[in-house]
Amino acid sequence: MKISNRSVLFALSILVAPLACPALPVSAVDVLDPNIMTIKDVQGEAVETFSTEQLKTVFSQQTYNTRTPWTAEGETVTYRGPLLADVLSKTGQANGATVRVTAYDDFYSDITMDEIGSYHPIIAVERNCTDEDRQRAVCAPEQEFRPISMVEKGPMFMVWPYDSLPDYYHPSRNAIWVFFPISVQPLP
Repeated sequence: MKISNRSVLFALSILVAPLACPALPVSAVDVLDPNIMTIKDVQGEAVETFSTEQLKTVFSQQTYNTRTPWTAEGETVTYRGPLLADVLSKTGQANGATVRVTAYDDFYSDITMDEIGSYHPIIAVERNCTDEDRQRAVCAPEQEFRPISMVEKGPMFMVWPYDSLPDYYHPSRNAIWVFFPISVQPLP
């Protein structure tokens, strides 16, 4: 039995068509990108998006030399990024009582505006360069900061000044340290 080129093309088009034509349209804000932070309103509609580069350039930067629930005892890391409160204020979303920070894997943490106002978390987008980073050529000799790698819970990481948090936050509120946050939304 001889198969024509036309039959082969028809069969391939049937197999490939579902891949080329998704059933539901996907908007730009529905595309998950760990390098993009989407700020939403109470209804869940995107108000504004910021890339890691925009979070570095549009907002003033806060630096915390802090430990985290996952660093070794006595170890600290210096993180840099904008205050979460500044990002919420710029987008007009700082008026609610609680915000939900959602991570790339759909993990979320509900954080009160009182916590944000009292402890000043940052959306860290950079961490300090270490001597090891310079030896491995991850950082240039004069470079102070570098992007946070995925292994280090980046490219964005919700960072709090660990030693300023109340003792009862450790470990009961460890969920406020959100890895790979991609959206922030005030709750009704």
